[in-house]
Amino acid sequence: MPELILHHYPTSPLSEKIRVILGLKKLSWHSVEIPNLPPKPDVIPLTGGYRRTPVMQVGADVFCDSQLILSELECHKPSKTNNTGLVQIINRWCDDLFHPVVKVAIAASSTELPKEFLEDRRKLFLNDYEDIESAKARIPYYIAQVRAQLAWAETSLREQKGFIIGSSASIADASLFALTWFIRRRWKNGADFLGAFPNICLWEESVKEIGHGTPTDMTSEKALDIAKEAETNFKAQRAANDIDSLSIGDKVSITPKGNTGENGVQGSVHTLDSNRIGLLHENDRVGTICIHFPKIGYVVERI
Repeated sequence: MPELILHHYPTSPLSEKIRVILGLKKLSWHSVEIPNLPPKPDVIPLTGGYRRTPVMQVGADVFCDSQLILSELECHKPSKTNNTGLVQIINRWCDDLFHPVVKVAIAASSTELPKEFLEDRRKLFLNDYEDIESAKARIPYYIAQVRAQLAWAETSLREQKGFIIGSSASIADASLFALTWFIRRRWKNGADFLGAFPNICLWEESVKEIGHGTPTDMTSEKALDIAKEAETNFKAQRAANDIDSLSIGDKVSITPKGNTGENGVQGSVHTLDSNRIGLLHENDRVGTICIHFPKIGYVVERI
């Protein structure tokens, strides 16, 4: 199995999701700790400008967005489950639930967070019309949204045998755990809030026991060297099931949906199917790499 390199930082909830999945799969991986704010001078050469966390690297292939990282880890070591479709649905639901969770965290902690960090996260996660004060006024609404949806998980855990789907942990558990883990660390009243869900609290302890696999620290310089010395493992290919109008070699820019002020990642289309797109991108520090994105949640434009 090729070496897995995760670029992340300790307090990132989406990184925690991937770390738990690495634990579920009992994988060894290299840990590159990155800043939680731009600029990220040792990350941008690998991502072409994409600044979100986490990012996974395998040689000269770089996978952006936790959904795609999850998919790639499934390719490396498939889960032993007969509920793949249900797991994917729960995983997407957790991604949607992340938004009210993070809005409460930002608004409720606004007086405690560094000003630079607060402004950066406001741009990423609040709506165009929201500033911090309006978000603070909507905290009761966001909390109600989170409470109602966690009640579904509470009911499921009461009816199941220890985990979200049956008696064995799955990716669904890692996805939900990342949210409760974040709630406990970022909400001042997070522990009290979760105390209303006793089955979730018991389940959290079981998920903690999964661990994070076997991480080994790696410097960012070493990760850049690995990318420069490698070549993409993906052949130039457009899948037959893809109905996109793009062709291999087209020059495009890829940007996360939403008016977040993020720069687009530019490159030439190298791989394309119904779920993902890979761009060849050149940088002086790493040479030619292939940066992979999911199609869901991203805008692809010709340039």
